[in-house]
Amino acid sequence: MRKTALVLAAAMLACTVSCNSKSGESVSSSDAPTSAESTESGEKVNITIALAESPNTWRGWQHIWQKVEELNSSDSPYTVEITRYEFDEDDYNGDTSMNRLTLDILAGKAPDVVSAAPFQLDKLSRNGYLTDLSPLMESGTGMTKEDFLDSVTDSVEKDGEINVIYPAFEVHTAAAKTELVGDNENWTIDDAISAYNSFNGDFLADMYTKYDIRHYFFYGAMMNCIDFNAHTCDFDSSLAPVLDFLTGLPPMEKRLGDNTAIIGQIHDNTAFVKEQWINGINQSYASEVLRTFGNEPMTFVGYPTNNGRGSYTEISGGFGIIANSNHKEEAWGAVSELFFSDEFQREISDYGYGVPVRRSTFESLLNRSGYEQSAGDSPAETADTGGKSNEMKTLVSEFDCPDGSEKTLSDAQIQQLSDFLSSLKIEPFVDPSMEHIIKEESDYVFEGERSVQQCVEILQNRIGLYLSETE
Repeated sequence: MRKTALVLAAAMLACTVSCNSKSGESVSSSDAPTSAESTESGEKVNITIALAESPNTWRGWQHIWQKVEELNSSDSPYTVEITRYEFDEDDYNGDTSMNRLTLDILAGKAPDVVSAAPFQLDKLSRNGYLTDLSPLMESGTGMTKEDFLDSVTDSVEKDGEINVIYPAFEVHTAAAKTELVGDNENWTIDDAISAYNSFNGDFLADMYTKYDIRHYFFYGAMMNCIDFNAHTCDFDSSLAPVLDFLTGLPPMEKRLGDNTAIIGQIHDNTAFVKEQWINGINQSYASEVLRTFGNEPMTFVGYPTNNGRGSYTEISGGFGIIANSNHKEEAWGAVSELFFSDEFQREISDYGYGVPVRRSTFESLLNRSGYEQSAGDSPAETADTGGKSNEMKTLVSEFDCPDGSEKTLSDAQIQQLSDFLSSLKIEPFVDPSMEHIIKEESDYVFEGERSVQQCVEILQNRIGLYLSETE
């Protein structure tokens, strides 16, 4: 049923776009009535949302089209029109779509709202193209600052302003049995290397090669070297020891174990660490924890770093409101209604698009409150029932565990997830270009063409220059 829902959503997307706009063109709202005029005349205000399509644009867009149609046919004071700015296929960062959008902004054909990757929105913000959302959050037309998780607003607030907001975040981390690693989260690089050298078994569960080990040790150390707020970097203290360690690894053959075998590795302590992806407060997380660790305590060791930031977040898309829009309050109301309603935030979590950022939704899902969705229902089917009888009981997962019993997450396991997500520091403005540069230069070390020190010096210069240019 889920596959059918996705196909239908994709078809709706194509229909909506073809009816509303031409690819690559933006729609000006400058001729529409202002907020005051629309209030006096009773005429609806048309809000234009530009979708700057890159691989980093939020995946949940494919489920929003029906909600746009419902809003436009309701008694809402505004209607919404979507405009697409398509990217070139070889443009990983979506710069081409953003360049087209920027030209329209400069030409006075700006939309009211932009949806794009957060690091691209940050560029627009630094050029003065986006408005501060803080006053809009106090206007009573939509979400307030207090409606969001503190970690979310903290991650986007700069110099007292909030210019960008996002609907969800995904978390990449790793866990191990507490009996093996203790209860201290986010171990250091030295601790992880020591554990690798002393553990008698497979360090990582799952398909496992030298390249899997490289990714596990490399990513945390790589991002640990960059301070995105200060626009500085230091590759010598964190990356150099990891590169020294990784270049000394022996050859490894790929192990193609099925899921049952992987679970067995953790259960019988023949594997040490299991990488985990938290894409919502949902049954996917519950299944991962219960099947892999059963009722045994686990610790979020994360990826090895020297700054206690062992887990990293991925945010595929966010929103900003154009500074010269004539309809900022209505635009914020439309964005709040479409992307931050409790109903849609729950769908985000269930579909696996990320952890919801609306505080009340986040807390109610952790408390197992709300609708109770039966095992075979999709969110679309749940919506058809009016959302009254079949909502997801997100943290309850019933299935055949390795020991043949059915289990649910305990209160302690739910509290662990709550504490972990609540204390997580989110970094929404990571530019993927830097990751590509670091991996590119490090490959020369792994191939034996450069020394570790040469690589560190080159990265210090390349990334340092990049950061200074984007400051």
